[in-house]
Amino acid sequence: MTRTTRNRLLSRRAVMQGAASTGLAALATPWVTTAARASGTLNVVLNQGALANLWIEELHPMFEAETGATVNVQQSVTANMLAMLKTQKDAPPDLMQFSEAGVFLAADEGLLRQHNTANIPNFAMLRPAFDMADGFSAGCVDAMHTIYYNTSRISEAPTAWADLWDPANKGLIAIPPVTWNSGVRMVTTASQIATGLPMAEAQYDWEAGIAKLAELKDNGVIAYTGAPQAIQMMQSGSVPLVPFYGVFVNPMIAQGAPLAPATQLAEGKHGEIVGLNMPVNAPNTELAEIYVNMSLSKDFQMKIDSVLNALCGHSEVDPSEATLALVGPADNMTYADWAWLSQNRATITDKWNEVFG
Repeated sequence: MTRTTRNRLLSRRAVMQGAASTGLAALATPWVTTAARASGTLNVVLNQGALANLWIEELHPMFEAETGATVNVQQSVTANMLAMLKTQKDAPPDLMQFSEAGVFLAADEGLLRQHNTANIPNFAMLRPAFDMADGFSAGCVDAMHTIYYNTSRISEAPTAWADLWDPANKGLIAIPPVTWNSGVRMVTTASQIATGLPMAEAQYDWEAGIAKLAELKDNGVIAYTGAPQAIQMMQSGSVPLVPFYGVFVNPMIAQGAPLAPATQLAEGKHGEIVGLNMPVNAPNTELAEIYVNMSLSKDFQMKIDSVLNALCGHSEVDPSEATLALVGPADNMTYADWAWLSQNRATITDKWNEVFG
């Protein structure tokens, strides 16, 4: 991706930061043909955990009642979905839910179909920041990645990612693997700390980030391998400082888990928009467009705020006080140039594995 395109991406993020400070009747889709309604099954690959559960529990019953079709669901992560797009290019699922970390690469490789927004009326209600890659992804939710801490063991919120390097926190830290998008963001943030540059510049010096992350080994850092492990460590307090996605942890906090987010970090929290993406050879585009339209409806987007306590894409859904308390100020959110990072991810991964593998 060119530097011009990258600058457009960063400008899009500025709009996102400003934005953060149709009832059910609108879900009807009369343009859908009888053939599409009778086609039977929509195959969707969702993300995991609370994020997927919101769609499964809230959207799918409405979708099936509206269309008469059924939804066949798989759950996966961005890296695996990108592999599926390649290996199943000729016979893919109809929709995939993954983040901007994969959208630009998949679009550049001709693996995604640009959304026909004329058939998705609610697309017009998206905040500009959530219209990722010029219509190749319908952004639904900002998953946000930050440091979570166990309040039974840590009394005050970290104020900087650099706190993870503090000897006082030796043996108290777990970080995501580089196979996770959040693991790549740890590299970009470590580069900020190493170079003193702002995120917009430091992210391109990933070598400095890897070298800085290597220093965490001396501070007893653990690289977790899966979500259950990370959640168990932070909830039990056995490892009380764990960077993780708010879209998964915030609902746990609402249910009384002894956890809290660091909402004001000197280097900035990690924003990451997750959207619905259509494979280039998706077989059932009309039903897929209904599904995307319903996902972008005001009523469903309000559930992203109330259930996940996360920032959503609908321009008429402002974050509630409860959500703002958990995500913090918008001007403290940083967004990566995933168009560039995805092109360099294999090399970054190899170097990370040399340190932590």
